[in-house]
Amino acid sequence: MKNAGTKRSVAVLLTGCLLVLAAFTGAYAQDADKELAAKPRAKATRGSKKKPEAKDKKKEPVPVRKIRVAVFKLDVIKGVEVDPAALTDQINTMLAALPKVTIVNRDRIAEVAAEHTIALTGLVDTETAVKLGKFLNAQYIAVGRASKIGQTFYIVLKVVDVETTVQTTVSAKGSVQKGFDAVLTRLSGALTAKIKQLQRPVVEQEDPALAKVRKAAKVLAGKVVLVQIEETHVNRPLRDPAAQLAVTNRLKGFGLKVIVPKDPEDGWKKALLETGKFAEKKVHYLLEGEGISAFAAELHGMRSCRARVELRLIAVPGRTVTVAEKGVGAKVDLVEALAAKAALEDAGASALDAVILQLAKQKDKGAAGKKKD
Repeated sequence: MKNAGTKRSVAVLLTGCLLVLAAFTGAYAQDADKELAAKPRAKATRGSKKKPEAKDKKKEPVPVRKIRVAVFKLDVIKGVEVDPAALTDQINTMLAALPKVTIVNRDRIAEVAAEHTIALTGLVDTETAVKLGKFLNAQYIAVGRASKIGQTFYIVLKVVDVETTVQTTVSAKGSVQKGFDAVLTRLSGALTAKIKQLQRPVVEQEDPALAKVRKAAKVLAGKVVLVQIEETHVNRPLRDPAAQLAVTNRLKGFGLKVIVPKDPEDGWKKALLETGKFAEKKVHYLLEGEGISAFAAELHGMRSCRARVELRLIAVPGRTVTVAEKGVGAKVDLVEALAAKAALEDAGASALDAVILQLAKQKDKGAAGKKKD
């Protein structure tokens, strides 16, 4: 009986311990759950380790632009046993193999040269080649020469930008014993590298002189300018003034408001000078002037014209000329009328720039005088 009572007591004691332990464990688990709930959950990711960044990233290919190249017949000096036409074809083949390079057909070059009475015999000078390149709509022209000095072959190519006339020279040389083909092989690598450089996208930068005028034009910010320019070519009035168009577009390019009268009523100018208004619109300045152009010379079938534009800036209402300046221009074209218009456009833009710079100078002087007072 005593043993049975002892066993019963031990069992009760063990049961009590287990109940206490269970209660403690449950309380601990609840506290842990609360702590976890209070912490923000991390986003689920696949795998616990971060993927290492790729060390060797592939370089993106340099973008290239399409270009059109006209290769003129190469000059071959005595001693080099190579046919000039065949050598020119070799250069064309090298260039045609490059991506985004278009070659002007040799027959097309000869045809256009004949149309403009330009001789292509011997080595074509750069100035003539550039002029012909413009007619061919080519961005670049290539002229060159193959020669022999002692026991060495030489070939020199000049690749010229038709617009800027900037030249890029590519050359190669090789031993006479190895033959002229070895020289062409060397030239191919150098020419390919140079052409790829020329094909890089052109980053246009504003001309410093134009940037200066743009800055000076801020004196006209918020102002309205009415433009009226009369133009003649060889004493004949032009129905569609070119200088006026160039001046108007340039002012708009500077961010200014411009009014160009179209068939204005009689007496509009007098009313503008007295009231500072045109068609009920407020005007701050009248920019008026005259432009003349004339035939200058004819060369290789091309006609040259020169032009002069005079401008006067008048603050309205008022009749006082604030600034008066002039500009000149010269252009060449197959058609005389087109050359005259282009010359007037250049002269108009030049005169406008001079007016704006002079006005800004006057404003600066006026501001400096007020500070002294």
